[in-house]
Amino acid sequence: MIKKHWMAIGISMSFLMVACSNQGNEPSEDSMAVPDQNSSVTMDSETEEGAASVEQSELLIGEKVIKSVDVGYETTDFQESIDYIEKTIENHGAYIEYSNEWNDSADQQNRSLNYTLRVPTESLDIFLDELEEMNAYKESEMISSEDVTQSYHDTEARINVLNNKEERLNALLEEAESVEAIIQIEDSLSETIAERESLQSIIENYDSLIDYTMVNVTLTERSTIASNGGGGRPFLERIQEAFINSAYAFFYFLQNVVIWVIYAIPFVLIIGIIVWIVYIVKKRKQK
Repeated sequence: MIKKHWMAIGISMSFLMVACSNQGNEPSEDSMAVPDQNSSVTMDSETEEGAASVEQSELLIGEKVIKSVDVGYETTDFQESIDYIEKTIENHGAYIEYSNEWNDSADQQNRSLNYTLRVPTESLDIFLDELEEMNAYKESEMISSEDVTQSYHDTEARINVLNNKEERLNALLEEAESVEAIIQIEDSLSETIAERESLQSIIENYDSLIDYTMVNVTLTERSTIASNGGGGRPFLERIQEAFINSAYAFFYFLQNVVIWVIYAIPFVLIIGIIVWIVYIVKKRKQK
């Protein structure tokens, strides 16, 4: 009986020790809650930093873009198209920076005109759409863009550095006592001002090119305008157009021949007189 009693006590003590050891190995709720809070804070901060970096990159991409447009039109009514273009320029606050008109032949046919325009960038799309409503055929269009954001901000940063340098040099100039120190400071100040003004002119040029897009418009006069590759029109209509084009071409060819003959008349007369004189001289010598 005594042995059984001690055996029961030993078994009970064993179970009690195992239970205590398991309780000590299990993590507490408080200890698990702290890491979850820390990890949550870390993830939130990383998310906010990532969003901030994305927003900053979006502001820099395409912030300062210089556009340029080249477009060409053919027209059968040269003066009407010129009036339309100039009226469109006036309606959108644009201006003509340069223009040049020339003739492709001596008979004053097939005149051409080139405009270099500066169009407000905010009105560029509307301006181009209105040009397409002109009674003319658009034969070409090219739009290009140049992102100068990085160069623009680098130049601005350099200007800020030079402004600070200029302020420090002015302060030193007021405190300078010797003539040699004054001369050195003034030389450095002059170089700083010259560099700052040069960079400022670059910024102003950037602003001008960004705010006002350069648009090159070429207008060419044609007696008749052939469509591009048929455009799905009926075969008989294309044959009719081909006959008309060939008739115009032959008509202008005859005009050019007549004009060439008129230009050649003085030379023909001179050559004829020279030949006649040579003939008379040879005939007299033979007698």
